[in-house]
Amino acid sequence: MTRATRAEFYTTEEYAAAKQTNVAAFLISIGYGLTRSGNCYKGKLHDSLVIRDDGRWYWNSRQLHGHSPIELFKHILINDFGYTNEITAAISAIKQLAGGRGAYTISEHEKPDPLPRESGDSLQLPTPYWNNNRVMAYLCKTRGLDQEIVRGLIKYRKIYETIQSWNKEKQRYEDTPFHNSLFVAYDNEGKPQNAFLRGTISNTDKPFKRDVEGSNKSYSFTLFGRPSSNRIFCYEGALDAISHASISKISGEDWRDGHRLSLGGISFLGLDRFLIDNPQITTIIACLDNDATGNRTSEKLAEKYAAKGYTVERESSVYKDFSEDLMNHLLQYEQGCEMEL
Repeated sequence: MTRATRAEFYTTEEYAAAKQTNVAAFLISIGYGLTRSGNCYKGKLHDSLVIRDDGRWYWNSRQLHGHSPIELFKHILINDFGYTNEITAAISAIKQLAGGRGAYTISEHEKPDPLPRESGDSLQLPTPYWNNNRVMAYLCKTRGLDQEIVRGLIKYRKIYETIQSWNKEKQRYEDTPFHNSLFVAYDNEGKPQNAFLRGTISNTDKPFKRDVEGSNKSYSFTLFGRPSSNRIFCYEGALDAISHASISKISGEDWRDGHRLSLGGISFLGLDRFLIDNPQITTIIACLDNDATGNRTSEKLAEKYAAKGYTVERESSVYKDFSEDLMNHLLQYEQGCEMEL
């Protein structure tokens, strides 16, 4: 197996800058609560957290102490920002301390909406569960997805946790013992038009998957990039799209330099609608699975859309798909990198 190098995740310059960061000033700049007390700062959320002016810090309730701003911010990300993977927390700490790159920023296509939105005429969504803990654990801990990206998608109600399932006989949703993640695609008016369920139980060879009744397959699950982007990456599934974005982020790239769209298999219906709604797109990157079906469909995609005047490129995963690439990416880093924290 090829060993990963530290440069794949952050640069030497970023690491050096992060080590020299005044962590108290950085925490204050991002709104993390600190209060001045003599020659140090104390945490508002954790009164046992003390950061001295000379850079030394102590987190007495957790029996942690040190001088590294990276180490402290890593623990804060784990304890207060929902990170469950220590590796991704450390990488995020380095990159944010070095300049805040890779944060999930609000796109003009995506506005925070804390209230439920009405469904389309034929699509009725199950009721959200009161928290998203199992979805976060499955997507971020089990599947290795970037927590900040996932939290952003939850914030915009593109993903949420539910225990409800459709009862065909009674024609209504009913609570079940199972917790599933729901992925939602919206139209231009913000109404849900397509949704699918995926189970959060990881110890099974065949995870639960089901489309929501009344879904319109011409609307695809989408991660919007920056409004100025003229590129669209296409995947067979939503997890591949988020995995590819996660790989880009931890590799130090701007993952929002292109839009990402799940075809929901190998249909081009969602891509056709997206291109109509986004006439600025000039380049399509086929990121379908690296297998016979994915390669054959990529060829069909290139033939169809090149004839329409689009530039079409093929980006193949190293393994079967980008979900598998992400897990191997993190495994290589864990086995092959010694982080100098």
